[in-house]
Formats: sequence, C-alpha cells, structure tokens
Amino acid sequence: MTTWQEVERNWTRFKPKFRAQWPRLTELDRIDGHRVFLARSLESEYELTHREAEREIDAFLKTLDPVR
Repeated sequence: MTTWQEVERNWTRFKPKFRAQWPRLTELDRIDGHRVFLARSLESEYELTHREAEREIDAFLKTLDPVR
C-alpha cells in the first residue's frame, strides 16, 4: 500500500494514475500532491461529501504500488 507521504514526494509519477482514476479532475497540476486540494476537487467534480472523498482517496491508495 502506498502512503500519502509517498504520493506527495512523487506527485509527478502518481499524477497519471490519479487522472485515470478520476478523469474529470482538471486541476491535477494545482493539486500538486496536496490531499486537501484533491479531496476538495473530488467533492466539487464528483459531488461527494468530504467523508466520501476521503474514503475514495484511501481506497485508491490501497491499489497503488509504492514507488521503488
């Protein structure tokens, strides 16, 4: 499982995976590895509550392989 700290440190490597998971997100460059910004974008673009957005992020992190 990948941690959010790994995502923050390696945002450019993970960004395509986030784009594939949530294609409606248009501000991935602005998100720049900030989980709060990602959650807010998910809330806005996918009409999720904050709790739902956080759950989706956590579930997606479990699918990512750590950076080697």
